[in-house]
Amino acid sequence: MAAPFLTCLGLFVGALSSMAVVLGGTVATISIGPSPAPTGPSAAIAPSGNPALNPALQAEVEQAAATCPGLDWALLGGAVLIDPAVAGSLTSAATDLCLASDRAAALSSLLPGPTPGQVALVLAHALDADPSLSGTAAAAITFAATNLGAPYRWGGTGAGGFDCSGLVLQAYRAAGVTLPRVAQDQYDHGPSLPAAVALEPGDLVFFGGGPGDVSHVGLYIGGGEMIDAPHTGAFVRVEATPITPGAHFGSDIYVGATRPAG
Repeated sequence: MAAPFLTCLGLFVGALSSMAVVLGGTVATISIGPSPAPTGPSAAIAPSGNPALNPALQAEVEQAAATCPGLDWALLGGAVLIDPAVAGSLTSAATDLCLASDRAAALSSLLPGPTPGQVALVLAHALDADPSLSGTAAAAITFAATNLGAPYRWGGTGAGGFDCSGLVLQAYRAAGVTLPRVAQDQYDHGPSLPAAVALEPGDLVFFGGGPGDVSHVGLYIGGGEMIDAPHTGAFVRVEATPITPGAHFGSDIYVGATRPAG
């Protein structure tokens, strides 16, 4: 998972540092593929170089990760990319992560602000759920993750906030996929997934009174969680989603899912 995670995260951090996220230009450069097969006692360490880190820094990250067998080195590398100050204390950072019962929370504590930490964890979560995540899904998830914390705004598609369908519309637009504007039309646009098909990160999950009464949509990121813009007064966030048709989600039910084609 390390190489694709850092590729996506490196793209985000580069955009963040320039204070402009040019998502349209990142889609073609996202490279997602199966994780390399782990070998030996340092199975969690990436066996090959990654362009997101310079060779010297990658060597330091791998050496630090090796002090803790089983440490997900992509989390440590992600922390370095977001907060270069971590690079000065890689050994202690690795130790902190190694001893922590919740490494995701420990990573967040290393980062300078909540949004970059959330982005790192969302991407790690999605790629861990599906190491062969497509570039299209990764780009959509990256867009949604970088907008965590944006306010809900009815009819919003980015300027001042998002509503639920506006968020997924723009997320997939960033990935080069055109979707209809509202949740019902997005559901009807499909392609629909049979109930027996397991959800994958990047799928869209829909809620409402039924297939002809869809009122809400979210972007699935794996592990029974989605990114969505829930309602007035709330913010774009990660929250649990039912994945069984007919299961209740507040006053609505889970209607089904689609997998937008890239």
